[in-house]
Amino acid sequence: MTDGHPRREFLGIAGTGVAASLAGCSQLEALTQSDEGSSDAVTVAVSPDRKKLEQLNEELQSAVQSGNMSQQEAGQRAREEQRNLTEEAATEFEDSVGDSEITVEESAPEFGLLRVTGSDEAIMSALREGEISGIYPGDQYDAFVQQQQQQAQQQEMLRRQREEQQNDSAENESDASNETDVGTDTDGSDDGNQTAENESDAGNETDE
Repeated sequence: MTDGHPRREFLGIAGTGVAASLAGCSQLEALTQSDEGSSDAVTVAVSPDRKKLEQLNEELQSAVQSGNMSQQEAGQRAREEQRNLTEEAATEFEDSVGDSEITVEESAPEFGLLRVTGSDEAIMSALREGEISGIYPGDQYDAFVQQQQQQAQQQEMLRRQREEQQNDSAENESDASNETDVGTDTDGSDDGNQTAENESDAGNETDE
């Protein structure tokens, strides 16, 4: 059985698209109130396919429950697969707008972020259709990308620290086991030497 932590983490990942959509509402209102045909750049967020995230969640939970994967390994796998699915969704969106009124100026597909221009109607339609999950100010694109990069670096540092701790723990256990084995062998040797000495002394006394 598990303590439920990976499941909460996976469900949290699956809900990121909803959070991003809500966060983009204020920018959506600004678009609806702007002049028709405005082509100012905006930052849009793309979320992984929800069904694929749910399937991933079920597969990882099954692996943890069957003992084929630790909770830590499942969490790491979840983050890796989420990034892959995010990049896949961003790439699909970028390819799909080739013949539309939306133009991609910059993109960071691994984070699901794109800086786009186009008519307000086209951008809002993409949000309503679920092609994008959030709309944000265009001048925030670089800051968002930098923030995601920092988070990715922090996660990588934590992963390495956990690996080092695990390796240190394994080495300490191995050293402790070796010390126990050496101690046992030494004790046995001393007993054997003491017995031999006693037998030799007894033999000398008999000869006398």
